[in-house]
Amino acid sequence: MNTRRMILTGMAGLAAAASLGLPAFAEGDDFAEGTYAIGPADAPVTVYEYASMTCPHCAHFTLTTLPDVKKLYVETGKIRFVFRDFPLDIVALQASMLVRCAGPEKAEAMVELLFRTQQSWGRAEDPMAALKQTVKLAGLGEAKADACLADETLKMQVAQTRFDAEKQFAIRSTPSFVIGTKVQAGALSIDEFTEFLKANGLKD
Repeated sequence: MNTRRMILTGMAGLAAAASLGLPAFAEGDDFAEGTYAIGPADAPVTVYEYASMTCPHCAHFTLTTLPDVKKLYVETGKIRFVFRDFPLDIVALQASMLVRCAGPEKAEAMVELLFRTQQSWGRAEDPMAALKQTVKLAGLGEAKADACLADETLKMQVAQTRFDAEKQFAIRSTPSFVIGTKVQAGALSIDEFTEFLKANGLKD
């Protein structure tokens, strides 16, 4: 079985398991809202980003547009920005698992680290070995990483975020952004992001 087929088979298996109602995040879980959330909880607008750790467009948004989003809208209290996993393949799912195992206080920095180094580990002959080497920079040792990747409940929890988004918002590609029930796909520039905000509740 080739690698692509293994990835597709694995994700299909997770989808089938999710349809059986296997564990989702419990109330009060550190990641119940998303992998990370920044900005005040009472901000007038909440934006959800659905992203895959192996998606180059997601990396582009995080590294080029998100800094301006933080400066203009998060730090000024105008929006709350929530990052949610939408793994497109097994490698992305495993990367998201490692982010969560690093802990909620490191999640935002870990996501940025993995996007910044995506071309290195994503194109490696052995992506998992390269991933585990990368997360050592965030203090996640090999033993903890191996235990993390063996956690079937965590695997289903991360995958469930994708399946819930597919069902609730009909999301099919990454990155996709959601405000209320409105969805905008693509690696938005800061001007495009601003337009999306203004069209969906942001006041000047």
